[in-house]
Amino acid sequence: MRWLRIVLMTICLITIGGCGSSPATRFYALTAIASTTAAPMPASTLTPAVGVRAVDLPAELDRPQIVTRSGTNSVQLAEFDRWSAPLRDIIARLIAENLAAQLPADRVAVYPWMPGDSIEQEVTVEITRFEGRRGGPCVLEARWRVAGTSGRPGRVTGRTGATENAGEDYASVVAAQSRLVGRLSGDIAAAIRSNVAARPQSSN
Repeated sequence: MRWLRIVLMTICLITIGGCGSSPATRFYALTAIASTTAAPMPASTLTPAVGVRAVDLPAELDRPQIVTRSGTNSVQLAEFDRWSAPLRDIIARLIAENLAAQLPADRVAVYPWMPGDSIEQEVTVEITRFEGRRGGPCVLEARWRVAGTSGRPGRVTGRTGATENAGEDYASVVAAQSRLVGRLSGDIAAAIRSNVAARPQSSN
């Protein structure tokens, strides 16, 4: 019996020690990197209020863990490297922040709108590929639409495809993916500028 108690205590100590040595979970967020695809609009330009309504992601990315490509047909879920919020929400806020840097300030919102917001141009994005790879290329492919609301004119659809190289760690992968969303935001900003330029000018 004494031998059995010693064995059980040893197993418990090993188990407790193993739990204590687990690495701490790290949390990441994408950061604003405004693309140079479209130059900032002058503040004097009358720009319709813009709203980012929705961002759709592939199901395999809709999870807390950062997902990276580990092979042709395999992916890796980082148990201790996670997104700080749902990824679709992070990307929607980031697109709005990037657009605000290229369009007049205080004219970009994220759904749900605040009471009193009068959104005239809505942005919807469908990301079909948002692939991270440590020590390799990160890829974004997306379809998007900018459309006028409540009968307002202007509807532009487009596609964005971009690649950015990343280093070996997850921080580098997230930085590369931030740059990819910056390039997507630049394409959308260019479409909004096109909508504004095409609007009939009112006579005073």
